[in-house]
Amino acid sequence: MNDRPADAAPSLQRAAPRRGSLMLGIGMTLLAIGLFAAMDTIGKVLMARYSFQQVVWARYFFQCALMLLCLPWLGLPGLLRTRRHALQIGRGLLLLVATGCMYGAIRVVPLADAYTITFVAPLLVTALSVPLLKERVGWRRWSAVVVGFIGVLIVIRPGFGEVPWQLLLPLVTAACFALYQILTRLISVDPCETPFVMLFYLAWVGAAAMTLIVPFSWQPVALADWPWLVAIGGIGALGHLILIRALVIAPASLIAPFTYSQIIWALIAGYFVFGDRPDRWMLLGCTVIVASGLFVFYREAVLGKR
Repeated sequence: MNDRPADAAPSLQRAAPRRGSLMLGIGMTLLAIGLFAAMDTIGKVLMARYSFQQVVWARYFFQCALMLLCLPWLGLPGLLRTRRHALQIGRGLLLLVATGCMYGAIRVVPLADAYTITFVAPLLVTALSVPLLKERVGWRRWSAVVVGFIGVLIVIRPGFGEVPWQLLLPLVTAACFALYQILTRLISVDPCETPFVMLFYLAWVGAAAMTLIVPFSWQPVALADWPWLVAIGGIGALGHLILIRALVIAPASLIAPFTYSQIIWALIAGYFVFGDRPDRWMLLGCTVIVASGLFVFYREAVLGKR
């Protein structure tokens, strides 16, 4: 998370958010995370009838199509204007791989199990920020990274019975998402890069790549399922826009811990939609990973204040 320059002139500093804005930011974060969980739940249901490539294609294609509705107001240059083309496209490809691996996993394993493993992404960001961003990481945060990966081993339990190989895919998702966040940090320091342009690049890069891939696994879609495929893209776009707005009105260090509410949505959807019941090892591993991530967020907030 980027620290605000301490020597900025008072007239240029953003006023401290009021309590109402902070609560609204938290509420919008919880809503966005709930929308992402709903999107994945719909995707998991659809993957029982269609290939996961089709579902991932719908996720990006219809998000891109819905964002193009903004053309009358922004114009195509307004959606594509950037000085970091390579980084923007790289972000899009990383998020596409992360999404593909996530959908490949939840097609087989419960939502809560897959989400739990992806929660190591903030820990990977901490580890990767050393070689890529030249940041200093103290022994406390390194300890949290190690403990977090112990939590992953508790969830996967290698050597204790048969483990579906798809359970390893969320680790790839977490790694890609961590790199995606690193690139986002590099891009966001440029004041000319707007969140809307960054979001549109994610949509069109994913849509273009999947449009090339999906014909090889296309299955005829029932008329009643098309609205659900469109809904995946719409829910994804809405969730991202709400989350961007939450980051505008509240500090990232405040709302970041609330992204872990995703596990609650996953447990609810898993139980009522798919009949999944988490075992004690998954819950224990989830607790360890979440605790490690929260400690990292806490340390970053403390260091940011310094």
